[in-house]
Amino acid sequence: MLRDLLADARRWIARYAGPRADLDDLVQESMIELVVALERFRGDSSVRTYAHRIVLRTTARELAKRRATRAHIELVAEIDREGQGGDPERALSDRRAMTRFYEALSALSEKRRNAFVLCAIEKLAHDEAAAIEGVSVETLRARLKHARADLERVLADDPLLGTYVAGGER
Repeated sequence: MLRDLLADARRWIARYAGPRADLDDLVQESMIELVVALERFRGDSSVRTYAHRIVLRTTARELAKRRATRAHIELVAEIDREGQGGDPERALSDRRAMTRFYEALSALSEKRRNAFVLCAIEKLAHDEAAAIEGVSVETLRARLKHARADLERVLADDPLLGTYVAGGER
């Protein structure tokens, strides 16, 4: 059964994510998630339909993680470039602030972190983020609200990060 789903999963991911160098990694992550998820399969739909949902959800989550990591790397590189011609103390402070931000972000529950990353970092519309997460828009908004409150509480003493986290909802 899994062997049959492997070709389908690869095709679904390629269509969802486009041509990518890391396609095999995405397929592998999705298949691992699928094996785990099959234990919870209740038979409410066909195995193929269930697998499709798991594969797309896993792919979306993996792509979001990779974009967030890439954005963090680009931000650190930008801070380094600014620091080369400017104030090294400021560059160090900015780098520490971003490290603190990502530590606080990683401490959130996966659901809240995903909502924050999709809406505040990736700038997706709430309905699009809700579709990726497989929840209602209201649920997504509640998760985002709680994520922002959690981050604001943790980062309250950092004026730069507090402003970024509190950014208006879309």
